[in-house]
Amino acid sequence: MDPEPGCLIMLTFNESLHEYRFNGVIVPGVTTILKPLVDYSMVNPEVLERGRLLGQAVHKMTELHDQDDLDEDALDSEMVPYLDAWKKFRADTGFEPVTIEARMYHKRYRYCGTSDRTGTIKGKLAVVDIKKMLTLGPVIGIQLAAYQAAHVDAGLAVTHRYALGLRADGTYRLEPFTEANDFAVFLSLLTVHNWKARHGK
Repeated sequence: MDPEPGCLIMLTFNESLHEYRFNGVIVPGVTTILKPLVDYSMVNPEVLERGRLLGQAVHKMTELHDQDDLDEDALDSEMVPYLDAWKKFRADTGFEPVTIEARMYHKRYRYCGTSDRTGTIKGKLAVVDIKKMLTLGPVIGIQLAAYQAAHVDAGLAVTHRYALGLRADGTYRLEPFTEANDFAVFLSLLTVHNWKARHGK
C-alpha cells in the first residue's frame, strides 16, 4: 500500500538480511525477483563465497573512489587491478557518475533495487552495473531494465544499459544490453514472486 499524501516516505535496506522496506513494509528487491533465473548450484560454495566477498569489496572500492574518499595506499594488492580497470573505463569513456549506489523504489510496480551507477556514455544517460567477472550473461540485461525503469520512475531519464566487467588483469569489458522485452520478462518474474508471497509458496 502506498503512503497517504503528506506522509514521510522512507526507504530502508538491511544489508545483513538483504531486505528492503518502504515505509516499514517489506518490498521485494531486484536480485531476489531474479533468483529463478540464476543457478549457482554447480559452483563450489567456498568459491562462490570468495567471489561474493571479492565482488562486495570491488563495489565498495569503486564507490569510495568515485566519492574521492579512497585510500589507495591501504588497498590489498589483489584489489589494485580492479581499481585500474575502473579508472581505465572512466578515462576511455569520459564517464562521470550522476548517481552512485542509488537505492530506489518503483512506485507503480512496488519493487526496490540498488543500481551501481548512472552516467553519460557516448552522449547518452546510462545505467551501469559493475561486475567482477569475465562472463556477462543475458540476465544482467533484465536486472538493468528493472533499474532503468526505477530511475525513470524517479525522474531520471536513463535511456541505455551497460554491464561493466572488471578483470583481475586491469582490463575491462563494457557490454550493452538492448533487448526490448527485458523489462517485460522482469515484470513476469515479479508477478510470479508476488503470487507466491500471497499464497505462502
